[in-house]
Order: sequence, then C-alpha cells, then structure tokens
Amino acid sequence: MWSEKFTNKDGQEQYRFYEKYKDPLTDKWKRVSVVMNKDTKPSQREAKKQLEEKIKNKLDDKTPISLKSLTFHQACDEWFERYKIISGSKQSTIITKYHRVDHIKRSIDSDILVKSMNATTFQHLIDNLINDNICYKGVKDSMSIIKNIMKYLQKKYKLADISYLDDVQIPKQAKTREEVKAKRENYLEMNEIMLIVDKLNDMASKKRAGSYIRSNMMSAYIVEFMALNGMRIGELLAIQPENIDFEAQTLEIDGTIHWIQGEDGHGTKDTTKTEASYRTISLTSRSCDILRKVMLENKKAIQWENEYTDRGFIFTNHFGNPMGLSSINRNIKLAIEDIKDDQGKRLITKHVTTHTLRHSHISLLSQLGISLRAIMDRVGHTDHKTTLQIYSHMTEQMDKDMMTKLEAVSN
Repeated sequence: MWSEKFTNKDGQEQYRFYEKYKDPLTDKWKRVSVVMNKDTKPSQREAKKQLEEKIKNKLDDKTPISLKSLTFHQACDEWFERYKIISGSKQSTIITKYHRVDHIKRSIDSDILVKSMNATTFQHLIDNLINDNICYKGVKDSMSIIKNIMKYLQKKYKLADISYLDDVQIPKQAKTREEVKAKRENYLEMNEIMLIVDKLNDMASKKRAGSYIRSNMMSAYIVEFMALNGMRIGELLAIQPENIDFEAQTLEIDGTIHWIQGEDGHGTKDTTKTEASYRTISLTSRSCDILRKVMLENKKAIQWENEYTDRGFIFTNHFGNPMGLSSINRNIKLAIEDIKDDQGKRLITKHVTTHTLRHSHISLLSQLGISLRAIMDRVGHTDHKTTLQIYSHMTEQMDKDMMTKLEAVSN
C-alpha cells in the first residue's frame, strides 16, 4: 500500500491510498484507491481495511468482462439476431417479434446494464408497456420474449440466477359485461351481410376515380366471399388462381399475406398461420361465381390499366397488389354508417371488421346444425375456444326458438 498527497477542489490537503491486485480473469495487475484526510497510523489502518474490502469485492465479482458493459438494449438486439437464424420461424413471425422487441426497448432506458437488472427493473418495464395500452396478450408475449432473452444471456455469459423474473406481475384487466357480450355476439346475419355488399356496390357506382370504384367493388366481393367461406382475411388475400379448382368446386388455402415490400410490389405470400390452417375447403356455386367475376375484372385491368401489374393474386387493388386490410375495413365502416332505415336510424350498430365476417360464417354453420369439429376444420381452428364460444351462443338461441315454437304448439 502507498499514498499520495493531493489538494481537493476545496483547497484542502488529502491523501489517496493505493493497493495493487492481480485480476484472475485477465492476469493483469490493477489497483484500487481510497481517500483519507490524514496519513496517520489510524488512517493507514482504515485505508488498508477499505482497500482489502474493495479488492475482495472485485475478486468475488465473477461477471464476465463481456457482460460488465452489456446494456439490455444490446442484449435484445443480440438475442433477436440469433433468433432470426435458429428459430425457423416464418417471415411474418420474425417481423412480429422485431416490433415486439422494439417496443420492449422503448419501454426501458437505453443505458441500463443487464447485470444491474432485477425484478423491480423488469416490473417497471412491464408497467410501461401497460401504460402504452398494450393488450394483456401483448404484454404476456413481451414478457415471454424477455425471459427468452435472459435465458440466452444466462447460457452464453453465465449470468447469475434469473429466477427473480417469476416475481414480475402482469395485472389482468377484467372485461366488462358489455365487452364479453360484444365478443360473443361479434357476427352478422346473412341479410345484414348483403346489406353491406349492396351498399358497397352502390358506393362504387357513385365514384368517378377508377381506384375508388375498384376498391369498393372489391370490398363488396370480399365481404360476401368471407361470409360464405370463413377464412382469415390474410388467407383470402393470398388466394391465387392455382389454388382454385372450379370443376371440383374446392379452394386450397395454403398461405397468408405478409405485409412487406417485395421485389414486385407490396404484400408477399407467406405460409399459413398454423399447420391446421393449411386446408382445402369446398365452395358454393356463388363463391365460384364471385371468383370468376373478380378474375374477369383483373383481366380487364391487365389489358386496360397502365398502373396494374399482374402479380398472380385474386383480390387486388388498382396496382395489382393484394387489397390493403385498412382499406377494406374503412370501406366496410363507411358502408355501415350509411345503411339506415326511412327514419335515418342505422340498421347495423355493431363494430364490424373483416374478422366479424369470419365469425359470421361460424355462426351461419352453427345455425345450420353443422358439427363443431366440421366447423373447426373448415375455418382452420386448432383451439376450440373461439369456435365454441360462437357455437354455444347460437345453440342457446336455437334452444330459445325451439321453446317459443313448442309454447305456440301447446297453447
């Protein structure tokens, strides 16, 4: 141990005591220091005690050098780059993970070190996600990614125990009765579907710009086709001519649209959501008729529209790209707002999106007495919960109708 006298910023004389130690991780000599006001025997003893404590802490710190300066932001990026290589996930899943990781990073300071993080740090991160109005499932997905990141670091950098992550709480938000009812009754009857179809066609007839005419007309075809077949909107937009067998009246559902800019336009075909989503369904004559009419419109566009590029999709916009989801839902919203009775009262008050049309198909099949298993196979559901929710509700309605009819007979 040795000391050096110096003058501090207040003009007072002080003594800095030093001691050297050998870092076992680098095999290099390093030093630690403490400051004392005097260089007396008691001060030297106290300095020696503090220096030995500092050296002990340094030697006991087993944190690898590479982890000592690693921020959580850097860890997120490192994990994601590895995930892209080894996960085997489809492109749409990787993009979803990218956005989720990006949101996680935006919810925590960029300079926070991994080695300094604890349950409190992660709880604060989760609370920030919730404050950003991320849904419960979204927050759960983010927490799952965080755990995967920390497990990756634990394995690669020999990070200490991370069991404290189990203490991080994700508060559930109770759904109101109205929310439960709205989700359960998120479907339309076929007469309501046709009101929307007719209104969209009416809107198309009143437009002057070709792009708006096509947008409304195509939305009308999409609304009816989805209600008749129940596929996801991404699956519908990924339909190509080779998927259709008009003679057998079947449709092969073998992909979904992934919204990225491809070499020849916006929107590329990716694999289906799950293995069960890959399926072949039967088509009604009306469904085949819709496909033929849309394909004819596409042939006209290829021949006469300079902006149209044939990319091999069926339900397309005026550029030849798959119709944008936001455009379809906007057209549906505008149509519904304009569907009124003679007194100006809206005839459809539900919040309707393309997914409502999928539920409407499930509802229609339930009313026709089709089995739950057959419905699940047709719409590509692996989890019976959503299907059963609509199926059970329709069964209850049918039971009420049955009792009403029995009461009428018995009186």
